Amino acid sequence: MLKTVHIENLTVFPRAELRLSPGLSVITGKSGTGKSHLLKLCYTVLKTLESFGSKVPARDVAERRFASNLMAVFRPEKLGGLVSRRPGSAVCSVSATWGNDGFLEFSFSTRKTEKVNIRSVTYAPAGSSVLFIPTGEIMSVYEGFQGALEKRELAFDGTWLALAEALGPALLKGKQAAEAACLAGVLEDMIGASVVRKENRFYFISKSTGCRLEAPLASEGHRRIGMLAFLIRNGELRRNSSLFWDSPEAGLGPELLVQLAQFLAELSKIMQVTVSAHSLFLLRELEILQHQKKLSEVQYFGLHAAGNGIEVMQGSSCNDIGEIAALTSSLEQSDRYLRLAYEEV
Repeated sequence: MLKTVHIENLTVFPRAELRLSPGLSVITGKSGTGKSHLLKLCYTVLKTLESFGSKVPARDVAERRFASNLMAVFRPEKLGGLVSRRPGSAVCSVSATWGNDGFLEFSFSTRKTEKVNIRSVTYAPAGSSVLFIPTGEIMSVYEGFQGALEKRELAFDGTWLALAEALGPALLKGKQAAEAACLAGVLEDMIGASVVRKENRFYFISKSTGCRLEAPLASEGHRRIGMLAFLIRNGELRRNSSLFWDSPEAGLGPELLVQLAQFLAELSKIMQVTVSAHSLFLLRELEILQHQKKLSEVQYFGLHAAGNGIEVMQGSSCNDIGEIAALTSSLEQSDRYLRLAYEEV
């Protein structure tokens, strides 16, 4: 579980300090302000640490692993392309803390291509599982997708391959399966179907009729929810995991967003969940759950354009993170609609 991440001169961020919640962290801001960049950086740091397991890697091995994973997830032309592209920016630095006493600090310059420079590190266990769910979905193209990514140079970042691998294991059995079923069942009730894999293809089984529907024929929003349910049932997403979810609201209507907010609140009680979100509706539902004392461990991050890049504001309420772009746009639209209704335009 990540505790803090500090960055300097990373892509659009001249400087940022993130104090992540052990439960739910929500990143919001206008398009192009770097929400996915923060999500991907946190994921890459923790996923790389997880890959070391209980072993302490040689410094050169670790430096190359961090560099290759940053390249795979962000897909710049070269590692140095992640350094902020503004006058005077030549070095990017990243530091992070996790677990009980884990600490890492590394940097790389605009000229770096193969490895980062680890300045200081104290290794500690990184958690049980680290998953990233991108904005798209994979279930409809899962058959042969992993092999194609591994054997060909396709335009997908490393989160897609990791997700394809996570969907590979069979469903849990025994006591673990029963525990997972309780959590996955909440998602399956949302979409009215369970998800099965047969001969490397995914299908949705209707809870009301028992009919089987091929994954490509289900809506994208339902595929994303179904995928999450399957990851819980096969044990890839479990207690003490770290989940990074880019735009969880994509493809979901208001009625499902209410249930999604409730699910995120419950999920954050057993694992660390970090999401990026555009939806004002989802943000408001999370605030309602806070007021109802159903969501306590939560931090919000607001991204705002400043003079020399993007500024990050943080707090335990949406009121602490400055102007919310989705709210401003919603109010402006309401004003335009009212003027139209009263023939003032």
